[in-house]
Amino acid sequence: MSFSGPSSDNPGLLGLGPISLRLIAIGALSLAFGVASPPLAALLAVFAWLLFTWTMWRGDSSETQDPVRVAGWVGLVIIGMSQLVSRANLPGAVLATRWPGAVCGVAACLIALPGSQRRKWMGASMAVAVAGVAIVTGQMISAEWNSDFGTDVYQGHEAAGAAIRDGENPYSEAVRFFNGSPYEGEDAIYEGYPYPPVVLLTYGLAAAFTDPRLVSTLAWFGILAWSARAAFRGRREQNTSMAVFLLLATFPGWPLLWFTSWTEPVSLLCFLAAAVTWRRNAIVSGILLGLALASKQYMIFLAPLVLLHRDEDWVKRVMSAGATILASLLPWLLVDSAGFFTAVVGNPAQIGFRPDSSSIPGLLDRLGLRFWLPQWALLGLGLGFSAFVGRRSNSVPGFVGSTGIILGFVFAAALAFSNYWFLVMGLFSVCLVLETRDRALQGSALSA
Repeated sequence: MSFSGPSSDNPGLLGLGPISLRLIAIGALSLAFGVASPPLAALLAVFAWLLFTWTMWRGDSSETQDPVRVAGWVGLVIIGMSQLVSRANLPGAVLATRWPGAVCGVAACLIALPGSQRRKWMGASMAVAVAGVAIVTGQMISAEWNSDFGTDVYQGHEAAGAAIRDGENPYSEAVRFFNGSPYEGEDAIYEGYPYPPVVLLTYGLAAAFTDPRLVSTLAWFGILAWSARAAFRGRREQNTSMAVFLLLATFPGWPLLWFTSWTEPVSLLCFLAAAVTWRRNAIVSGILLGLALASKQYMIFLAPLVLLHRDEDWVKRVMSAGATILASLLPWLLVDSAGFFTAVVGNPAQIGFRPDSSSIPGLLDRLGLRFWLPQWALLGLGLGFSAFVGRRSNSVPGFVGSTGIILGFVFAAALAFSNYWFLVMGLFSVCLVLETRDRALQGSALSA
């Protein structure tokens, strides 16, 4: 298995080239994020994971379709279907924000569709897409949100912010909030902030002074700004970057992602920043990579990939990433190692089988079959798959794509919710832009 770049001009699937297929995979993950049915979300996510992994495996390099046109059609399907199968149990304020975003998303996709005139409208399509995101975000921020109406994730950030203001340890009983799982009792609570210090110093610290969802806003706009800049660079990867930008900017799940205060936008931004600085400064990229790896507990499955990946300045990057992870954890371990371990490891470990999981076990449960891997088996299987993928990883796009593939494998095999698949969608998007950029640079070097 090679994730280092194209190796041959293999024919695509159903007449579609590899870029088109990967755009479809990204679109399927976008739709999986917002559908109300966990089994349908699981089917879409697994399909997207298989499709993206298959194209990376084959190393296809030929593309016969216009990526922007493909993104336009995919975007129209996503927005249309998301209105039909969206989550009906969301607060009215969140649902109200879907329509302006959907209208702007449809407009952006329609602008991208005309063949001979499309190039003239590239700037306009980006402007409309950005306007759509800005309108929806502004509408959400300006609304009066009842803090008691938020999800357990939001309540956790708020409780951590209160602990910080009071000078208490967030990884102790000073932080207590209700467990939002529908399968727990009404009196079930979390004790101790269940997120790593990287999240505490972003979402938790923001909650001490303002709305923690501001962190998600800044991270998401940073990701969109990077993809927009890539689309305007003027090289041959412009069309692919434009296509990815359109899919991200018209992402119909953004209101839900914002409302819930899910933390994956920060993780994705850290991975993106590490990839952008990868060749410029190994130490800086290693620090950013360390922040990404330290942002969620499930990143432990990426350890073999990080250790086995090989490229220039690999040792410096791994050492700085490891030092960053240690620096983020050590102060809290010194203060109260038992409390920290209970909050960050014990709380997530207590989550058992969830029938509403957007994963294969959740899908099988709807069919009357109970399948649940023990934690030790999942850990061994995930780390083994990570090592298998990591042996062939030797490029920046390959590393980012492999990260999404490994996490997607783990999520599909165990427990997964919408925010998990959002991260995989983002990693696949970054991988596609970076891979196309590298191909363009290689082509320019060969023709020089």
